[in-house]
Amino acid sequence: MPSTTLRASYTIAAPILQRFNAVVPHGERSRVMEGLMEQALALREAGLERIAEAYMTDPTFAQCRDNEKHWDATVGDGLKNL
Repeated sequence: MPSTTLRASYTIAAPILQRFNAVVPHGERSRVMEGLMEQALALREAGLERIAEAYMTDPTFAQCRDNEKHWDATVGDGLKNL
């Protein structure tokens, strides 16, 4: 899939943006911001993965996993005529 770029607008405190613009050259700003966004995404996604892993492996959630199997087996029951 070809890479697509988008233009975005965010509200950033004036002193932070002024310092950023003073330190990061014009041609590098988007790359720096993209890198920071990638770091933030990786951190948040890792947190979600830890939660999912705990759910799938921790004995505390065994009953929840068993209940989920029952829901999966009946999820479409009675929904055909809605």
